[in-house]
Amino acid sequence: MPKMPRIILASRSPARRKLFKELSEEFGFDFECHTSGYEEDMSARKTAPALAKFLAYKKAEFVAHTYPNSIIIGADTFGTMNGKKLGKPKSITDAKNIIRAYSESSMKVHTGVAVISTADHGTIVEKLTDHAVTTVHFGKISEKDIEEIIQEDDILNVAGALKIEGKSGKHIHTIHGDYHNVIGLPLFQVEAMLKEMLKKV
Repeated sequence: MPKMPRIILASRSPARRKLFKELSEEFGFDFECHTSGYEEDMSARKTAPALAKFLAYKKAEFVAHTYPNSIIIGADTFGTMNGKKLGKPKSITDAKNIIRAYSESSMKVHTGVAVISTADHGTIVEKLTDHAVTTVHFGKISEKDIEEIIQEDDILNVAGALKIEGKSGKHIHTIHGDYHNVIGLPLFQVEAMLKEMLKKV
């Protein structure tokens, strides 16, 4: 990978930061994190791919003015099931209902990724957006299982009440698509987007 300019990951997600660190260590570049203050609007776009890319871009755009002459990565993850978009649960009851619906069923995990570059004063000069989707199939989830997931996973802070690296992960039967996407960052796409952006800056 070519020499990197200043790289900013606009995210507060520990899982997303951990994944991006793996990518940075593999290719030998440093990065900084800046939590985006953009307030997600799940009704901003009609289709899941369009919404995912829109939210990712808005997260990156929100911090752009702070980082001139930089590359900023924004990402947003949510689920869909039976045509319904699943963001972060509004309450424990909401989380339980979401998890209950997963039992012997499936859902799709969508992640939008935006990579933008800035010039002086944080003006955006280039942007790339992409979308990844992974289908997750679940086995049977009992009420006892739901209580375990609620107690041990940080469930209110993850989209679709799904933390694959937590207790809910053991109830996943099969995954079709990028595993890293379920955690919150499709690394292959991010890598390709970074390489493409570096050709432009």
